[in-house]
Amino acid sequence: MEFAVSTPLSELPAFLSTISMVVDDRALIIERLIQAERKSPPRYEPAKELFCRVLQGDLSVTQALAQARNVTDPVERKCAVDILEASKKFLFSAAPAHIGLFPSMNISIPNGMQLSVSPVRLRHLNSQRLMVLHFWQTPLSTWQLSAAGAVLRAALARNQPDYSNCELDFISVSVPGATSQRRFERYSWAKLKPLNDADLSRFWKQFCTAWSEYQSKGPRQFRRKRQSDMFD
Repeated sequence: MEFAVSTPLSELPAFLSTISMVVDDRALIIERLIQAERKSPPRYEPAKELFCRVLQGDLSVTQALAQARNVTDPVERKCAVDILEASKKFLFSAAPAHIGLFPSMNISIPNGMQLSVSPVRLRHLNSQRLMVLHFWQTPLSTWQLSAAGAVLRAALARNQPDYSNCELDFISVSVPGATSQRRFERYSWAKLKPLNDADLSRFWKQFCTAWSEYQSKGPRQFRRKRQSDMFD
């Protein structure tokens, strides 16, 4: 059996990946940080691209689904088809408009590290709307959703205050634990219920304590083995 040495994270994972790690169980946060040392393949890129092209009016839902079914990689293909199918009602009713990638934003978390708050998109409707896409297997918890809203709001206030009053479409398409099919959810600021400063501090304290313990462990030797295929 071949052995290798792990490379501990030196930077925070992506915005929503970091948020999704924070739970009440510190050991589970550390386990998720260890898992994040191995970069996940971009399984959701075709889904995001086709979803945005429909919203821009470049493709109909039917055309997007046809393209999704022709994606070469079987996992990327299933993700794209399932996400578009779950999002049909929203995509059929949404007004077409150009979508731009919002400038990268960042915030400092309590341990001094920088969290990149991206990607965030801007829909150029009559009243511009921000859009965040969370295409994943596991849905965010209510606590995590509210933390994501608070982080996004803080990042806007710090980096792009002119857009702080824009309405938000935080779109999550995931598989709730009790089902086998993806479910589409669209959250506004009001539905996200961003955490207040005190509650957000408690959220980050949970993560920062786990991060310090994770870093103290240093590199680990592990056996190389073929990883099972997972959508996450």
